[in-house]
This record gives sequence, structure tokens and C-alpha cells, in this order.
Amino acid sequence: MRHEHHVFYNPPPSTPAAVHAALDRGDMSAALNAMVGTVLYGDGDRKELQELHLRLLDHEDHQVSALAATCLGHLARVYGQLDERRVVAALRRAQAVPHIHGTAGNALDDFRIFLHPRRTRWRQRVWIVIRPWMWF
Repeated sequence: MRHEHHVFYNPPPSTPAAVHAALDRGDMSAALNAMVGTVLYGDGDRKELQELHLRLLDHEDHQVSALAATCLGHLARVYGQLDERRVVAALRRAQAVPHIHGTAGNALDDFRIFLHPRRTRWRQRVWIVIRPWMWF
């Protein structure tokens, strides 16, 4: 059995046009890097990026659709605002798809943390108080 060492790196900034071009030519590695590059740096138009990743949630390639959910969570972190009603509804629908279930759930957690930080802190405080009582 051979062990491979993977090196983490942040892809360079990208554009939706680069994502579409990579998908059109079938270069999945470049498409995935471009997807992350569009949301990681806060350089683009938030609404355009939101629409791009909402459309990519329905992509036939499992990696692309799962990464689209992650990218929506990144958008919430980077921009601090999205069309929450539409995005949350799309992510909840995506949770029904087995290969997106986990990443959609993580994206919804990102929404709670980054779009509603006060509510998240309140829930954590309540959980700390309630948790010991749940053992009985």
C-alpha cells in the first residue's frame, strides 16, 4: 500500500467565467480550483457568485455539486450576507442527496455561525447549561 502526501493550498483568485470554461472543457481539477478561487477572496460580485454556486448544486458531477455547497458556506463567511431564504432552501433540498448531505449540512452551519453570530453564541450558552442535565 502506497501512502501519498497531500499538500494543502489555497487556489488563486478566479472568476465564474473560468469555472464555466474549465467545466466546458472537462477539466474537473481546474474547475474545482476555480470554484474555490471565486469565493475565497471576496473579489467578485456576491450575487453572481451565489447564483453560480446555486446552479452548480445541481451539476451531474458529484465533486462539483458537493463543492458548490461548501462554496456557499464560504460565501457566507467572506461576505457576511446572502439571499438566505433561497440559499438555505437549496441547501436543505441538497441534504436529501447522499453525496451532498454532509457538505450541505456544513454550509448550513456556516450560515448559522457567520450570518447570525449573536444567535449562535446564545445557542451555545443554552447548550452549556442544558447539557449536564441531559445525562440523567
